[in-house]
Amino acid sequence: NVRTIVLILVSLLVFSACGASESDTTVAGLTSTPSAPSTTAPLPVESTVPADPGTTTTTGSSTSTTSTSTTLVASVTVDPHLPAALSRDSIPWSEVGFGWSVVLFDSSKAAPTGPSDVREGPVVLYLVDSAGNRYEAAAWPSSNRPWSIADVRPDGTAAVVVGTGATVDDTTWTLVDIPTGSTQVVHSASFPEVTYGWGRSVKLTRPTGANLVVYRSDGVNEWLERRSPAGAVLATLYTQPYVDAVGSLRWLYGHDGTTVLVAHHGGMAVVGNDGTPVAELWVPMDNMCEPTRWWDADTFLATCYGRGPASAPLDEYGNPHTFYGRLWLLETDGTAGVPLTEYPADPLFVGDFGYSDARPAGPDTLLQWTGDCGAAQIADLQADGTGSFIPISLPSTIVADGVAMLDVNVVAGLMTVYGWQGCAADVGALFVTDLAGNYVSELVPVIGDARSVISARALTPVYP
Repeated sequence: NVRTIVLILVSLLVFSACGASESDTTVAGLTSTPSAPSTTAPLPVESTVPADPGTTTTTGSSTSTTSTSTTLVASVTVDPHLPAALSRDSIPWSEVGFGWSVVLFDSSKAAPTGPSDVREGPVVLYLVDSAGNRYEAAAWPSSNRPWSIADVRPDGTAAVVVGTGATVDDTTWTLVDIPTGSTQVVHSASFPEVTYGWGRSVKLTRPTGANLVVYRSDGVNEWLERRSPAGAVLATLYTQPYVDAVGSLRWLYGHDGTTVLVAHHGGMAVVGNDGTPVAELWVPMDNMCEPTRWWDADTFLATCYGRGPASAPLDEYGNPHTFYGRLWLLETDGTAGVPLTEYPADPLFVGDFGYSDARPAGPDTLLQWTGDCGAAQIADLQADGTGSFIPISLPSTIVADGVAMLDVNVVAGLMTVYGWQGCAADVGALFVTDLAGNYVSELVPVIGDARSVISARALTPVYP
Protein backbone atom coordinates (compact mmCIF):
# COMPACT_ATOMS: atom_id res chain seq x y z
CA ASN A 1 0.00 0.00 0.00
CA VAL A 2 0.96 3.66 -0.20
CA ARG A 3 2.10 3.88 3.41
CA THR A 4 4.39 0.92 2.90
CA ILE A 5 6.03 2.55 -0.13
CA VAL A 6 6.51 5.88 1.63
CA LEU A 7 7.93 4.40 4.84
CA ILE A 8 10.37 2.32 2.84
CA LEU A 9 11.36 5.38 0.80
CA VAL A 10 11.97 7.54 3.85
CA SER A 11 13.64 4.91 6.05
CA LEU A 12 15.92 3.82 3.20
CA LEU A 13 16.55 7.34 1.85
CA VAL A 14 17.03 7.19 -1.93
CA PHE A 15 19.00 9.39 -4.78
CA SER A 16 20.99 9.80 -8.51
CA ALA A 17 22.10 12.27 -11.97
CA CYS A 18 24.27 13.75 -15.39
CA GLY A 19 27.08 16.40 -15.88
CA ALA A 20 29.16 17.95 -13.01
CA SER A 21 27.83 21.02 -11.20
CA GLU A 22 29.82 24.00 -9.95
CA SER A 23 29.31 23.02 -6.31
CA ASP A 24 30.73 19.59 -7.10
CA THR A 25 33.93 20.84 -8.72
CA THR A 26 34.82 23.05 -5.78
CA VAL A 27 35.00 20.28 -3.17
CA ALA A 28 38.52 20.30 -1.78
CA GLY A 29 40.82 17.45 -2.71
CA LEU A 30 38.40 15.51 -4.94
CA THR A 31 39.28 14.26 -8.41
CA SER A 32 37.66 12.02 -11.00
CA THR A 33 40.85 10.24 -12.08
CA PRO A 34 41.41 6.56 -11.26
CA SER A 35 43.81 5.71 -8.48
CA ALA A 36 46.25 2.83 -8.54
CA PRO A 37 44.71 -0.59 -7.80
CA SER A 38 45.02 -1.69 -4.21
CA THR A 39 47.79 -4.17 -3.49
CA THR A 40 46.28 -5.19 -0.16
CA ALA A 41 44.65 -8.62 -0.17
CA PRO A 42 41.02 -8.48 1.06
CA LEU A 43 40.43 -9.86 4.54
CA PRO A 44 37.58 -12.23 5.37
CA VAL A 45 34.66 -10.08 6.49
CA GLU A 46 34.40 -11.67 9.92
CA SER A 47 38.05 -10.95 10.71
CA THR A 48 37.71 -7.20 10.23
CA VAL A 49 35.81 -6.60 13.50
CA PRO A 50 35.51 -8.39 16.84
CA ALA A 51 32.46 -10.56 17.38
CA ASP A 52 29.52 -9.19 19.29
CA PRO A 53 28.94 -10.83 22.71
CA GLY A 54 27.70 -14.42 22.49
CA THR A 55 28.57 -15.06 18.84
CA THR A 56 30.94 -17.98 19.29
CA THR A 57 28.48 -20.90 19.04
CA THR A 58 27.26 -22.06 15.63
CA THR A 59 23.94 -23.89 15.70
CA GLY A 60 23.37 -24.40 11.98
CA SER A 61 23.54 -22.79 8.60
CA SER A 62 21.04 -21.05 6.32
CA THR A 63 19.96 -22.70 3.10
CA SER A 64 19.05 -19.35 1.54
CA THR A 65 22.45 -17.70 1.84
CA THR A 66 24.92 -17.71 -1.03
CA SER A 67 28.44 -17.19 0.29
CA THR A 68 30.10 -15.44 -2.62
CA SER A 69 32.77 -12.75 -2.42
CA THR A 70 34.09 -10.30 -4.98
CA THR A 71 36.97 -7.86 -4.52
CA LEU A 72 36.52 -4.49 -6.23
CA VAL A 73 39.64 -2.63 -7.32
CA ALA A 74 40.43 0.51 -5.30
CA SER A 75 39.80 2.97 -8.12
CA VAL A 76 37.37 5.79 -8.81
CA THR A 77 34.67 5.19 -11.41
CA VAL A 78 34.92 7.78 -14.16
CA ASP A 79 31.54 8.88 -15.51
CA PRO A 80 30.26 12.39 -16.33
CA HIS A 81 27.12 11.64 -14.31
CA LEU A 82 29.00 10.86 -11.06
CA PRO A 83 30.38 13.33 -8.51
CA ALA A 84 34.12 13.80 -8.02
CA ALA A 85 35.56 11.38 -5.46
CA LEU A 86 38.68 9.79 -4.00
CA SER A 87 39.37 6.06 -3.75
CA ARG A 88 38.83 4.11 -0.54
CA ASP A 89 42.62 3.88 -0.12
CA SER A 90 42.51 7.59 0.84
CA ILE A 91 39.99 7.17 3.67
CA PRO A 92 41.45 8.68 6.90
CA TRP A 93 40.10 5.92 9.16
CA SER A 94 41.22 7.65 12.38
CA GLU A 95 38.71 10.43 11.57
CA VAL A 96 35.75 8.28 10.48
CA GLY A 97 32.77 8.39 12.83
CA PHE A 98 29.89 10.65 13.82
CA GLY A 99 29.24 13.21 11.09
CA TRP A 100 30.12 10.80 8.27
CA SER A 101 27.58 9.13 6.00
CA VAL A 102 27.36 6.21 3.58
CA VAL A 103 25.65 7.12 0.31
CA LEU A 104 24.43 5.12 -2.69
CA PHE A 105 24.58 7.17 -5.91
CA ASP A 106 22.89 6.19 -9.20
CA SER A 107 24.26 7.81 -12.36
CA SER A 108 21.29 6.60 -14.46
CA LYS A 109 19.00 9.18 -16.03
CA ALA A 110 16.13 10.23 -13.82
CA ALA A 111 12.55 9.91 -15.11
CA PRO A 112 13.22 8.94 -18.75
CA THR A 113 10.35 9.77 -21.08
CA GLY A 114 10.43 6.44 -22.90
CA PRO A 115 12.58 3.42 -23.86
CA SER A 116 14.72 5.52 -26.20
CA ASP A 117 15.40 8.03 -23.42
CA VAL A 118 16.72 5.48 -20.90
CA ARG A 119 20.34 5.86 -19.81
CA GLU A 120 21.57 3.30 -17.32
CA GLY A 121 24.87 4.00 -15.59
CA PRO A 122 26.91 2.66 -12.68
CA VAL A 123 25.77 2.78 -9.07
CA VAL A 124 28.49 3.77 -6.59
CA LEU A 125 28.71 3.46 -2.80
CA TYR A 126 30.51 6.41 -1.18
CA LEU A 127 31.75 7.07 2.33
CA VAL A 128 31.26 10.83 2.85
CA ASP A 129 32.76 13.07 5.54
CA SER A 130 31.20 16.19 7.09
CA ALA A 131 33.12 18.45 4.68
CA GLY A 132 31.76 16.71 1.57
CA ASN A 133 34.85 14.66 0.73
CA ARG A 134 33.64 11.47 -0.97
CA TYR A 135 35.47 8.14 -1.03
CA GLU A 136 34.37 5.40 -3.43
CA ALA A 137 33.90 2.11 -1.57
CA ALA A 138 32.34 -0.04 -4.31
CA ALA A 139 30.68 0.25 -7.71
CA TRP A 140 28.22 -1.82 -9.73
CA PRO A 141 27.56 -1.74 -13.49
CA SER A 142 24.16 -1.05 -15.01
CA SER A 143 22.91 -4.56 -14.14
CA ASN A 144 22.43 -6.32 -10.78
CA ARG A 145 23.07 -3.16 -8.81
CA PRO A 146 21.68 -2.28 -5.37
CA TRP A 147 18.86 0.20 -4.88
CA SER A 148 19.20 1.04 -1.18
CA ILE A 149 21.31 0.78 1.96
CA ALA A 150 19.76 -1.48 4.59
CA ASP A 151 22.28 -0.72 7.36
CA VAL A 152 25.82 0.47 8.04
CA ARG A 153 28.40 -0.66 10.59
CA PRO A 154 28.77 2.02 13.31
CA ASP A 155 32.47 2.54 12.53
CA GLY A 156 31.86 2.90 8.80
CA THR A 157 33.77 -0.23 7.80
CA ALA A 158 30.82 -2.05 6.24
CA ALA A 159 27.38 -1.54 4.75
CA VAL A 160 24.52 -3.87 3.83
CA VAL A 161 22.99 -2.99 0.47
CA VAL A 162 19.86 -4.50 -1.05
CA GLY A 163 19.05 -5.02 -4.72
CA THR A 164 17.73 -7.40 -7.35
CA GLY A 165 19.15 -10.92 -7.48
CA ALA A 166 19.46 -13.35 -10.35
CA THR A 167 15.89 -12.63 -11.53
CA VAL A 168 13.41 -9.79 -11.06
CA ASP A 169 11.63 -11.93 -8.44
CA ASP A 170 14.76 -12.19 -6.27
CA THR A 171 15.98 -9.77 -3.63
CA THR A 172 19.58 -9.95 -2.48
CA TRP A 173 21.33 -8.39 0.51
CA THR A 174 25.06 -7.83 0.10
CA LEU A 175 27.64 -6.97 2.74
CA VAL A 176 30.24 -4.49 1.45
CA ASP A 177 33.54 -4.38 3.33
CA ILE A 178 34.51 -0.74 2.77
CA PRO A 179 38.26 -0.89 3.58
CA THR A 180 38.83 -3.69 1.05
CA GLY A 181 35.93 -3.28 -1.36
CA SER A 182 35.01 -6.96 -1.05
CA THR A 183 31.33 -7.84 -1.39
CA GLN A 184 29.54 -10.89 -0.02
CA VAL A 185 25.94 -11.96 -0.53
CA VAL A 186 24.57 -12.57 2.98
CA HIS A 187 20.93 -13.35 2.14
CA SER A 188 18.77 -13.96 -0.91
CA ALA A 189 15.00 -14.38 -1.04
CA SER A 190 12.86 -15.43 -3.99
CA PHE A 191 9.13 -15.39 -4.64
CA PRO A 192 6.99 -15.98 -2.62
CA GLU A 193 9.19 -15.47 0.47
CA VAL A 194 10.26 -12.03 -0.70
CA THR A 195 6.62 -10.89 -0.49
CA TYR A 196 6.19 -11.76 3.20
CA GLY A 197 6.49 -8.88 5.65
CA TRP A 198 6.66 -5.32 4.29
CA GLY A 199 9.35 -4.47 6.82
CA ARG A 200 11.61 -7.43 6.04
CA SER A 201 15.27 -6.60 5.95
CA VAL A 202 18.78 -7.56 6.93
CA LYS A 203 20.52 -5.44 9.56
CA LEU A 204 23.81 -5.51 11.40
CA THR A 205 24.09 -6.36 15.08
CA ARG A 206 25.29 -3.85 17.66
CA PRO A 207 27.57 -2.54 19.03
CA THR A 208 30.23 -3.67 16.53
CA GLY A 209 28.13 -4.87 13.61
CA ALA A 210 30.03 -8.16 13.47
CA ASN A 211 26.92 -10.27 12.72
CA LEU A 212 23.54 -9.84 11.05
CA VAL A 213 19.85 -10.15 11.90
CA VAL A 214 17.78 -11.61 9.06
CA TYR A 215 13.98 -11.66 8.83
CA ARG A 216 12.55 -14.95 7.48
CA SER A 217 9.06 -16.22 6.73
CA ASP A 218 7.49 -19.19 4.95
CA GLY A 219 3.97 -17.75 5.01
CA VAL A 220 3.06 -19.90 8.03
CA ASN A 221 5.58 -18.62 10.56
CA GLU A 222 7.99 -15.71 10.67
CA TRP A 223 11.23 -15.56 12.60
CA LEU A 224 14.46 -13.64 13.15
CA GLU A 225 17.87 -15.27 12.70
CA ARG A 226 21.19 -13.99 13.97
CA ARG A 227 23.86 -15.01 11.46
CA SER A 228 27.54 -14.66 10.87
CA PRO A 229 28.51 -12.89 7.62
CA ALA A 230 29.48 -16.31 6.24
CA GLY A 231 25.86 -17.47 6.64
CA ALA A 232 26.01 -19.62 9.78
CA VAL A 233 22.83 -19.33 11.86
CA LEU A 234 24.06 -18.48 15.35
CA ALA A 235 20.63 -18.19 16.98
CA THR A 236 16.91 -17.92 16.29
CA LEU A 237 15.92 -14.75 18.15
CA TYR A 238 12.11 -14.92 17.91
CA THR A 239 9.41 -16.96 16.14
CA GLN A 240 5.67 -16.32 15.78
CA PRO A 241 2.83 -17.29 13.44
CA TYR A 242 2.68 -15.23 10.26
CA VAL A 243 -0.59 -13.30 10.20
CA ASP A 244 -0.18 -10.43 7.74
CA ALA A 245 2.41 -7.92 6.57
CA VAL A 246 1.34 -5.29 9.11
CA GLY A 247 2.20 -7.66 11.94
CA SER A 248 5.69 -8.53 10.72
CA LEU A 249 8.47 -8.62 13.29
CA ARG A 250 10.48 -5.44 13.96
CA TRP A 251 13.62 -5.30 16.06
CA LEU A 252 16.25 -3.05 17.62
CA TYR A 253 19.53 -4.58 18.73
CA GLY A 254 20.61 -3.82 22.29
CA HIS A 255 23.34 -1.20 22.57
CA ASP A 256 25.60 -3.57 24.56
CA GLY A 257 25.11 -6.51 22.18
CA THR A 258 23.56 -8.90 24.69
CA THR A 259 19.82 -8.32 24.13
CA VAL A 260 17.39 -7.49 21.33
CA LEU A 261 14.08 -5.61 21.43
CA VAL A 262 11.50 -7.43 19.29
CA ALA A 263 8.09 -6.01 18.35
CA HIS A 264 5.65 -8.90 17.87
CA HIS A 265 1.90 -9.46 17.48
CA GLY A 266 1.26 -9.14 21.20
CA GLY A 267 3.55 -6.24 22.07
CA MET A 268 7.28 -5.86 22.76
CA ALA A 269 9.71 -8.46 24.06
CA VAL A 270 13.31 -8.42 25.25
CA VAL A 271 15.30 -11.50 24.26
CA GLY A 272 18.92 -12.46 24.69
CA ASN A 273 21.15 -12.52 21.64
CA ASP A 274 20.83 -16.30 21.77
CA GLY A 275 17.01 -16.06 21.64
CA THR A 276 16.41 -16.67 25.35
CA PRO A 277 13.25 -14.80 26.51
CA VAL A 278 14.08 -12.07 29.01
CA ALA A 279 10.95 -9.95 29.54
CA GLU A 280 7.73 -8.61 28.04
CA LEU A 281 7.57 -4.82 28.08
CA TRP A 282 4.73 -2.35 28.53
CA VAL A 283 3.28 -0.81 25.36
CA PRO A 284 0.23 1.48 25.08
CA MET A 285 -3.01 -0.49 24.95
CA ASP A 286 -4.38 -1.48 21.54
CA ASN A 287 -1.25 -0.22 19.78
CA MET A 288 1.29 -1.84 17.49
CA CYS A 289 4.70 -0.38 18.36
CA GLU A 290 8.02 -0.57 16.54
CA PRO A 291 11.32 0.17 18.33
CA THR A 292 13.03 3.03 16.51
CA ARG A 293 16.20 4.02 18.39
CA TRP A 294 17.76 4.09 21.85
CA TRP A 295 17.02 7.29 23.75
CA ASP A 296 19.33 6.45 26.64
CA ALA A 297 20.63 3.27 28.31
CA ASP A 298 17.18 2.31 29.68
CA THR A 299 14.71 4.09 27.37
CA PHE A 300 13.96 3.59 23.69
CA LEU A 301 11.94 5.58 21.18
CA ALA A 302 9.06 3.67 19.59
CA THR A 303 6.66 4.51 16.78
CA CYS A 304 3.18 3.29 17.75
CA TYR A 305 0.02 2.89 15.67
CA GLY A 306 -3.46 2.71 17.21
CA ARG A 307 -5.34 -0.37 16.06
CA GLY A 308 -8.95 0.72 16.45
CA PRO A 309 -11.49 3.42 17.40
CA ALA A 310 -10.33 3.51 21.03
CA SER A 311 -6.66 4.08 20.25
CA ALA A 312 -6.32 5.64 16.79
CA PRO A 313 -7.16 9.21 15.72
CA LEU A 314 -9.93 9.80 13.21
CA ASP A 315 -9.20 10.53 9.57
CA GLU A 316 -11.06 13.00 7.37
CA TYR A 317 -13.75 10.38 6.69
CA GLY A 318 -14.36 9.64 10.36
CA ASN A 319 -12.54 6.30 10.33
CA PRO A 320 -9.73 5.22 12.71
CA HIS A 321 -6.42 6.27 11.13
CA THR A 322 -4.43 3.12 11.93
CA PHE A 323 -1.40 4.23 9.86
CA TYR A 324 -0.71 7.43 11.81
CA GLY A 325 2.52 7.18 13.83
CA ARG A 326 2.74 8.55 17.36
CA LEU A 327 6.10 8.54 19.16
CA TRP A 328 6.51 7.09 22.65
CA LEU A 329 9.42 6.79 25.07
CA LEU A 330 9.23 3.23 26.41
CA GLU A 331 11.17 1.65 29.27
CA THR A 332 13.20 -1.56 29.38
CA ASP A 333 12.28 -2.23 33.03
CA GLY A 334 8.66 -2.91 32.06
CA THR A 335 7.18 0.24 33.60
CA ALA A 336 4.75 2.41 31.66
CA GLY A 337 6.20 4.72 29.04
CA VAL A 338 5.16 8.25 28.14
CA PRO A 339 4.05 9.72 24.80
CA LEU A 340 6.52 12.07 23.14
CA THR A 341 4.04 13.33 20.54
CA GLU A 342 0.27 13.77 20.62
CA TYR A 343 -2.41 13.41 17.97
CA PRO A 344 -3.50 16.59 16.14
CA ALA A 345 -6.77 18.06 17.32
CA ASP A 346 -8.40 18.01 13.88
CA PRO A 347 -9.25 14.94 11.80
CA LEU A 348 -6.27 13.71 9.82
CA PHE A 349 -5.75 13.56 6.08
CA VAL A 350 -5.60 9.87 5.13
CA GLY A 351 -2.19 10.46 3.50
CA ASP A 352 -0.71 11.87 6.72
CA PHE A 353 1.35 9.09 8.31
CA GLY A 354 2.53 11.04 11.34
CA TYR A 355 5.90 10.83 13.06
CA SER A 356 8.47 8.06 12.64
CA ASP A 357 11.61 9.37 14.38
CA ALA A 358 12.92 12.00 16.79
CA ARG A 359 16.28 13.44 17.88
CA PRO A 360 17.17 15.61 20.87
CA ALA A 361 18.54 18.99 19.74
CA GLY A 362 19.67 20.83 22.86
CA PRO A 363 16.57 22.26 24.55
CA ASP A 364 14.45 21.20 21.57
CA THR A 365 13.44 17.89 20.01
CA LEU A 366 13.35 17.43 16.25
CA LEU A 367 10.72 15.13 14.73
CA GLN A 368 10.54 13.29 11.41
CA TRP A 369 7.15 13.46 9.71
CA THR A 370 6.12 11.36 6.70
CA GLY A 371 3.21 11.59 4.30
CA ASP A 372 1.77 10.27 1.05
CA CYS A 373 3.74 10.05 -2.21
CA GLY A 374 7.22 10.74 -0.84
CA ALA A 375 6.23 13.69 1.33
CA ALA A 376 8.41 14.13 4.41
CA GLN A 377 9.31 17.07 6.64
CA ILE A 378 11.28 17.85 9.78
CA ALA A 379 9.38 19.40 12.66
CA ASP A 380 10.10 20.97 16.05
CA LEU A 381 8.29 19.38 19.01
CA GLN A 382 5.91 21.83 20.68
CA ALA A 383 4.88 21.95 24.33
CA ASP A 384 1.49 20.40 23.52
CA GLY A 385 3.10 17.36 21.85
CA THR A 386 2.41 18.43 18.28
CA GLY A 387 5.04 19.35 15.73
CA SER A 388 5.74 22.61 13.93
CA PHE A 389 7.33 22.12 10.50
CA ILE A 390 10.78 23.67 10.04
CA PRO A 391 11.35 25.42 6.70
CA ILE A 392 14.42 23.68 5.24
CA SER A 393 16.61 25.77 2.93
CA LEU A 394 17.70 23.61 0.00
CA PRO A 395 20.88 23.63 -2.10
CA SER A 396 20.54 24.94 -5.64
CA THR A 397 20.81 21.46 -7.19
CA ILE A 398 17.47 20.15 -5.94
CA VAL A 399 13.83 21.08 -5.40
CA ALA A 400 12.82 18.52 -2.79
CA ASP A 401 9.40 17.02 -2.16
CA GLY A 402 10.64 15.34 1.00
CA VAL A 403 13.45 15.89 3.51
CA ALA A 404 14.73 13.62 6.28
CA MET A 405 17.29 14.14 9.03
CA LEU A 406 20.14 11.64 9.00
CA ASP A 407 21.91 12.92 12.09
CA VAL A 408 21.91 15.90 14.45
CA ASN A 409 25.13 17.40 15.84
CA VAL A 410 23.95 19.44 18.81
CA VAL A 411 27.43 20.71 19.71
CA ALA A 412 28.04 22.08 16.21
CA GLY A 413 24.38 23.08 15.78
CA LEU A 414 24.10 21.18 12.50
CA MET A 415 22.06 18.39 10.96
CA THR A 416 22.70 16.22 7.92
CA VAL A 417 19.64 16.20 5.66
CA TYR A 418 18.63 14.02 2.73
CA GLY A 419 16.26 15.60 0.22
CA TRP A 420 14.48 13.88 -2.68
CA GLN A 421 12.03 14.53 -5.49
CA GLY A 422 8.94 12.52 -6.41
CA CYS A 423 6.97 9.61 -5.02
CA ALA A 424 9.75 7.19 -5.96
CA ALA A 425 12.57 9.51 -4.83
CA ASP A 426 13.64 9.93 -8.46
CA VAL A 427 16.35 12.50 -7.64
CA GLY A 428 18.18 13.11 -4.36
CA ALA A 429 20.93 15.10 -2.65
CA LEU A 430 22.69 15.14 0.72
CA PHE A 431 23.36 18.44 2.48
CA VAL A 432 23.84 20.17 5.84
CA THR A 433 21.68 22.79 7.56
CA ASP A 434 21.72 24.43 10.96
CA LEU A 435 19.10 23.33 13.49
CA ALA A 436 16.76 26.06 12.28
CA GLY A 437 16.86 24.60 8.76
CA ASN A 438 19.16 27.21 7.18
CA TYR A 439 21.33 25.78 4.39
CA VAL A 440 25.05 25.42 5.25
CA SER A 441 26.73 23.15 2.68
CA GLU A 442 26.13 20.38 0.16
CA LEU A 443 27.80 16.99 0.69
CA VAL A 444 26.58 15.07 -2.38
CA PRO A 445 24.86 17.17 -5.06
CA VAL A 446 22.53 16.26 -7.88
CA ILE A 447 24.67 15.79 -10.99
CA GLY A 448 22.90 16.96 -14.14
CA ASP A 449 19.96 14.71 -15.01
CA ALA A 450 21.14 11.71 -13.00
CA ARG A 451 19.10 10.17 -10.20
CA SER A 452 22.03 11.00 -7.91
CA VAL A 453 21.68 9.97 -4.25
CA ILE A 454 19.21 7.07 -4.01
CA SER A 455 19.92 6.04 -0.39
CA ALA A 456 21.94 7.34 2.55
CA ARG A 457 22.66 6.44 6.17
CA ALA A 458 24.68 8.32 8.75
CA LEU A 459 27.22 6.93 11.19
CA THR A 460 25.39 7.89 14.36
CA PRO A 461 26.15 7.26 18.04
CA VAL A 462 24.15 4.71 20.01
CA TYR A 463 22.20 7.46 21.71
CA PRO A 464 21.01 10.48 19.68
